[in-house]
Amino acid sequence: MDYSSFSFNSFVIRFRASANSFLSQFEPLALLLAPLLSLLVARVLQSFLSLILEKGLKATLLGLFMSSVKLVPGVKSYIDAEKQKVVDKLQSGSKSKREHWRTELPTIGLGVGVIEEMRDEKSKDVDWKGKCSGTVYIGGSESEGHFALINEACSMFAHTNPLHLDVFQSVARFEAEVVAMTADLLGSKEKASGAQVCGNMTSGGTESILLAVKTSRDYMKMKKGITSPEMIIAESAHSAYDKAAQYFNIKLRRVPVNKEFQADVKAIRQHINRNTILIVGSAPGYPHGIIDPIEELGKLAYSYGICFHVDLCLGGFVLPFASKLGYPITSFDFTVMGVTSISVDVHKYGLAPKGTSVVLYRNHDIRKHQFVAVTEWSGGLYVSPTIAGSRPGGLIAGAWAAMMSLGQAGYLENTRKIMEVSKMIQKGIKEIPELFIIGKPDMTIVAFGSAVLDIFEVNDIISSKGWHLNALQRPNSIHICVTLQHVPVVDTFLQDLRDAVQTVKENPGPISGGLAPIYGAAGSMPDRGMVQELLVNYMDGTC
Repeated sequence: MDYSSFSFNSFVIRFRASANSFLSQFEPLALLLAPLLSLLVARVLQSFLSLILEKGLKATLLGLFMSSVKLVPGVKSYIDAEKQKVVDKLQSGSKSKREHWRTELPTIGLGVGVIEEMRDEKSKDVDWKGKCSGTVYIGGSESEGHFALINEACSMFAHTNPLHLDVFQSVARFEAEVVAMTADLLGSKEKASGAQVCGNMTSGGTESILLAVKTSRDYMKMKKGITSPEMIIAESAHSAYDKAAQYFNIKLRRVPVNKEFQADVKAIRQHINRNTILIVGSAPGYPHGIIDPIEELGKLAYSYGICFHVDLCLGGFVLPFASKLGYPITSFDFTVMGVTSISVDVHKYGLAPKGTSVVLYRNHDIRKHQFVAVTEWSGGLYVSPTIAGSRPGGLIAGAWAAMMSLGQAGYLENTRKIMEVSKMIQKGIKEIPELFIIGKPDMTIVAFGSAVLDIFEVNDIISSKGWHLNALQRPNSIHICVTLQHVPVVDTFLQDLRDAVQTVKENPGPISGGLAPIYGAAGSMPDRGMVQELLVNYMDGTC
């Protein structure tokens, strides 16, 4: 006789009898609903914990509180009305202009007369020459010099489309050479790079970053089987990563910067888990112009076997030459172990026409995951390297013309000019006691704030003098991205900045029509969801 089997059966019988006896005191409906309610509670708790992990306890509780408050009759309508006031303030002036915009084709075409109408509209644009942070990177007037050269190149190839490689072979060559020449600046021929660096041209830094993120996602799915991908970025990393996370269903983990306003390697390491596909570094970061510790991040990515993207959209055509000029530039390219992809904007300091960037990969095995190949379309077999199918060959030709016309000597001289202006601006700001520089800028972006004045009021005053700087947050500050346009006007800028500081010091408070109150409130508003709604409503009414 098998006593172990008999003992187990006896236990089962006793347990069943005991369970039935206990449950008999409950209504059958209660027994049916209890598991369902338990699952519902568990699901709610899981969602709550996920929110806490994603946004933090404070932000989650605040969001729940604000959602509850909006349920009170009249409160939501009041909040919506106040938000609309802010949106109207941001859009002030633009709505009245839109009232006269065309909404249908003219009955009879304008013919060549359309050119004169375009000239008239262009004359109404604000004066951007030397007055904008970034924006226009080429020096001089758009009707002469380098401007005229790339305009002619774009015009010559305006009809071309690299989608048709068999037809427009010249454009195919231009793209391949732009990619190769850019890669060469970033260590592609060095032994440490693996000598397989490859890439494609894109429409700008955002598309380059989007493609790098999408490629990293698919590569890591193949390599590690990751199906719930996550990426980790510093809070100074470009907002294109947020866009990529939303587009490609990737969980985004954002970590604070360190005391030097660089990506915090230790904090990033603490957030790496089995679902991490990618970490990010910037050289330099857009907000403060500071280079992240690329070598340390590369070692971290390599040790975990994950991808590492370096954003060189601003620095790609400056840092290699700044290093040659003797500036203390740390390693940032494919010679760094662990770097798997790089984005570089040719339309910034490569001085190419707007809409030209390059995304590069360490090797072809990684880049293959960027492509989309379709085999079951009735229109035939289809394969595309980038987000766009058809692409403007004129812009590719313009980028090639820009690089070939300038050469290494041209880029070296341009870098010397803008780096010197950057140092002059830093020196000038340090001489204004009410201001301080954010961190230690490595390149041509200089961010500054104030401990005694409202920096956004300073920005409003200097904006009234025709300057267009960028407002930042965390901490509240503004920055100027130096371009060749600023070389002849640097002294004027510093004088206007000194005057603006003095004006705010003597007459603190917002000026009529200024945006300081809105920027200040947006930066300090704890409900970031409300700030997000404001931005969406603003954009919805603008475009």
